[in-house]
Amino acid sequence: MKKVNVTIVATINQNGKEALSHYLEKVGVLYKKVDAKPVNKFKVSKPLIGDYTPSLVSIMEFPDMKSLHDVFDSDEYKELLPYREKAFSKLEAYISE
Repeated sequence: MKKVNVTIVATINQNGKEALSHYLEKVGVLYKKVDAKPVNKFKVSKPLIGDYTPSLVSIMEFPDMKSLHDVFDSDEYKELLPYREKAFSKLEAYISE
């Protein structure tokens, strides 16, 4: 079993606070189901290279690739997509093994 990290780079939509709360609550439940754990979360203060300044960077650790797919390919996660779209003006996620 090889652990997998997901790095999330996001800009929060200031008009989507309710959607953000709902999304984070529900995705947290999905993470717990597969024993995913937060590694760290950072607020971004300013860019060093480039001119994109996201609101935050978050790193989650999954026990393995299967557990990651169990979350993001699930029907429960797909139901959260409209909330995710409202919560973030920009969202990127990267897998590292």
